Amino acid sequence: MSPESAQTNIRYIFEFSDSNTEAFDLKIDRNTGKRIPEQQNEFPDWARLSFEKCPNCPLIETESEFCPAAIALMDTVSRLGRTLSHAKVDLVVILEDRWIGRKTTSQIAISSFMGLQIATSGCPNADFLRPMARFHLPLSTPDETLTRTVGMYFLRQFFRAQSGASFDMDLEGLKRSYSELQTVNSFIARRLRASKEITEMNAFAALDQLAQLIPMQIEDALEDVRRLFTES
Repeated sequence: MSPESAQTNIRYIFEFSDSNTEAFDLKIDRNTGKRIPEQQNEFPDWARLSFEKCPNCPLIETESEFCPAAIALMDTVSRLGRTLSHAKVDLVVILEDRWIGRKTTSQIAISSFMGLQIATSGCPNADFLRPMARFHLPLSTPDETLTRTVGMYFLRQFFRAQSGASFDMDLEGLKRSYSELQTVNSFIARRLRASKEITEMNAFAALDQLAQLIPMQIEDALEDVRRLFTES
């Protein structure tokens, strides 16, 4: 496989009403779903693993000096951290096979991008979202996100079952993963607030709210989807 075909690029373009435009490129390894980091030599203190470290983080500071999620968010925080959450923005997302555009608020647009960055960052507690991020759907609704998350989780269980592991039909593992993610979101928000790089946390609050809602909505949402397969 050639280097060009081994990675995919996702570009987020934010065009604000004040004529300011910010563009971000995220390169993802096709085989692992992880971001391919840009060459960086310096990191801020607030990106250190020891700074507001998540209590459920399995990483060891002597082996990982910096938080992978914080590193992934650094550029976004620096360039968009002072954007008002209600500011209008024309968002264009360029994927390999399509362009997706929408007029929305910065809160919704930025939270979509930050969610993608965290999922591909290498954070162990967000790693369960990596396969879904590999097939990113920008600006997805909560129902779309929930359906795609459950679908990806069942696909993971299918592959695990082929290796002899039990199949988690009750989605208990997925609920636990989202519980861990809520902790991550909470402590990343504390980290960003302490960094003073960001003035409004609404975009991140939207991510955290989604992480809290999904475990509670799984069963109801699956009942809605069930009708698509059972009713003529």
